[in-house]
Amino acid sequence: MSKFNFDDTETSGIWWSTNVAIKDLCLELKEDTNCENSEIVELLKSITESIDLNGL
Repeated sequence: MSKFNFDDTETSGIWWSTNVAIKDLCLELKEDTNCENSEIVELLKSITESIDLNGL
């Protein structure tokens, strides 16, 4: 799946709940570290690249 619609009325519950969980953790990270949104985006991109290279 390359595109996700995170409207819980249109998607599988696991995809929606995963999106909510990640977003909540990013908000907690932002509050704890006072980092910028762009820093969180870079972190998520780094995680994505790691998964692409090494798998889960």
